[in-house]
Amino acid sequence: MKEKLYWIMLAGIFGPASHELSEHINRYGGPAEVYRAVCEAVIPLKPYEKRQFSVWTKEKADSVIEECEKKNISILTPDDDGYPSKLKTIYDPPAVLYAFGDISCLNDELTLGVVGTRKPSAYGRTAAGKISAELAKVGFTIVSGFAAGIDSAAHRGALSAGGKTVAVLGCGVDVIYPKTNEDIYRILAENGVFISEFPLGTPPLGKNFPLRNRIISGISLGIFVAEAPLHSGALITAESAIEQERDVFCLPPHDIFDRNFEGVVKYLRDGAFPVFSHLDIIYEYCTNYSHKLSPVKPSDEYSTPRGTDTHVSEPASKKNGNTHVKKEVRPRADLSGLPENQRIIADLLEERDHHIDELCERSGIDMPDLLTELTEMEVSGLAVSLPGNIYALK
Repeated sequence: MKEKLYWIMLAGIFGPASHELSEHINRYGGPAEVYRAVCEAVIPLKPYEKRQFSVWTKEKADSVIEECEKKNISILTPDDDGYPSKLKTIYDPPAVLYAFGDISCLNDELTLGVVGTRKPSAYGRTAAGKISAELAKVGFTIVSGFAAGIDSAAHRGALSAGGKTVAVLGCGVDVIYPKTNEDIYRILAENGVFISEFPLGTPPLGKNFPLRNRIISGISLGIFVAEAPLHSGALITAESAIEQERDVFCLPPHDIFDRNFEGVVKYLRDGAFPVFSHLDIIYEYCTNYSHKLSPVKPSDEYSTPRGTDTHVSEPASKKNGNTHVKKEVRPRADLSGLPENQRIIADLLEERDHHIDELCERSGIDMPDLLTELTEMEVSGLAVSLPGNIYALK
């Protein structure tokens, strides 16, 4: 508890996102040693830090601990087992995290940040919610900032699927902001956790949100930007993800002239992973994190349609002195349970293998939708991609 006291005082003195504090900890060995060096003026303080030093006394830190205990709020420092291990690797980790809810999910291995504009289109909002829900179903913990728009859609999508979600706030964890999310505040705390490096009661000041964005990316394996104009705060999260060597995923725009997607297009041009469905994200992690992905249930869209995947060959025979080459006959599979687009594709592939361009032309399905359907058919074991952009029934 004494070490926690020092962490709280130092966090107050040096402020959020202080890399200097991290350097002092590394140099002096721990928070008590750093605080002693501050008191002895071995570590010189800036004018702002001097003012904060007079505020963040041991009595002040004690009162913070007491208030958190009353409100059932956890205080996590880098010395605690519950502190997110991924955050310890970033350039400027929070000295203190206040947490309200289930802190165990802060160290889930399979975490994805979902961010975007506060004023999304119906397309962006729906995509963020649906993709978050599908990822939550298979074991991802969804991380976002609890803001209006894309953030809210991500949290609500994860909760609707019975999954876990982490809300990183730009205010105190005891402050409900925005008020439009008041209906899910308690639900989220029971199925996830709120975290913030800002002390209890801190209002949602604009300067706080860019600082909290590095935490969203810091505790995530990757960031999915669902919709963002240029200069959007979501792009600060994307930049943090790149600096922290996290993956960046982006939702392709439904309209290339939509300025609400200008930020997304920028990252797609720079090599971000395009996301046509949740499967594009799953593919990036299924090898290293297969032990964390939930097994697929037969009723899920990943399930293999009933039928056989064996190929039956007709034996060669002599007829009228001519030799007939061996012909491959594919048995008719039961396609009744497939979505309409996948049934159309399967019907064409039953005839013969198709190049992707020909499949697009004959099916009448737009290329992005076609690629999504083919990806899902590959996952389900119905189709297989061959060299040269050729697709076949498996």
